[in-house]
Amino acid sequence: MGGPLEGIRVLDLSQVVAGPLATQILAEQGAEVIKVEPIGGELTRVTGPDHIRGLYANCNRGKRCLAVDLATPDGVEIVLGLAERSDVVVQNFRPGVVERLGIDFDTVAARNPDVIYGSVSGFGADGPYSQRAVLDPVVQGLVGIVHGQVSESLPFPDLVRTLVADKATAHTVAQTITAALFARERGAGGQHIELSMLDATLAWFWPDGMADLTHRKGEIVTHRPCDLYQLVDTLDGQLVYFLASQSQFEGMWRALGRDDLLADENFCNPGLLTRNREAATEAQAAILTGLGQMTTGQAVAALAEHSVPAGPVLTRAQVFDDPQVIHNNLIVEWDLPNGETLLQAGPPGNFSATQPEFRPFIGVVGEHTEQILAELGHDTAAIVSFRGAGVVA
Repeated sequence: MGGPLEGIRVLDLSQVVAGPLATQILAEQGAEVIKVEPIGGELTRVTGPDHIRGLYANCNRGKRCLAVDLATPDGVEIVLGLAERSDVVVQNFRPGVVERLGIDFDTVAARNPDVIYGSVSGFGADGPYSQRAVLDPVVQGLVGIVHGQVSESLPFPDLVRTLVADKATAHTVAQTITAALFARERGAGGQHIELSMLDATLAWFWPDGMADLTHRKGEIVTHRPCDLYQLVDTLDGQLVYFLASQSQFEGMWRALGRDDLLADENFCNPGLLTRNREAATEAQAAILTGLGQMTTGQAVAALAEHSVPAGPVLTRAQVFDDPQVIHNNLIVEWDLPNGETLLQAGPPGNFSATQPEFRPFIGVVGEHTEQILAELGHDTAAIVSFRGAGVVA
């Protein structure tokens, strides 16, 4: 058997990141995914129809590619024909667009009642922001992530410099789709899933990012774990550590050779340290001084020996050479037909019975158009006619 989603057909009408990454996750787990794009290619094909690099490559591996003009009746009918034979349809047009095009849930479900139809939007199907254009950093600002970066070492708001909102949404979309497929297997039938980047990102951020705002004011005083995050300078670089338990505080003092602090409950008990600002300040100074007298390698080794969570701050280039990354086979190197070599993170998770195969291909615009149209029953003459009329490419 292939991956856990082997035999599931997915029609991907989405562009940019949130939708395409979600459907790539489904492809990585064994689903057959057909990506439908405009004639000239989607937005992230920044250099044209043959662009398969960077962000596009990392959100669209393992999909067959079909180029269709949805402004034409024939183009719409081609998409509806594919939707009719698909288990899943995913789209992220602005609310109202699929209805105008005639490829909305109701239209698709009339032809395929068992379809799982995922609609991904920025803010939701309705409401005051529903028609606004949106990209990842806007959502970061709206849900409090930007302001949440404020700390003693970074005393001003800042963006998280990765596509947090897009990727949180993508993983949520993939999870809700597989949940809906499971429900269908139990007799629930097809259904429409509506999910916004705003909803998914706020839910993702909430557990720790809003921990101090979870309770009504005055009921419980708490702090966010991330408020304690900090980088520590060593003799040759930086490291990250985190102390969450008494045993970890004790491990820190052992690693630093601070028997005096190890013997003092005020410096080992997290509850006492939280209430004693003077002791907390002294403890922090001791840690910064002690670790600052070691190389990064020495410090990480000493902390690991005493079960203190810690690791080096690597450059992105150094990640490729990390021993655990190598051991876990996280990065896959493979060649495109043009000879260009790609380095990509492989699918996470090992299935004991349904391990999917890595799919080393990324299509150019319309690469599989003829093959897909033939599967829909269109003969060569019809396909030539479609091309001549600009319906497909």
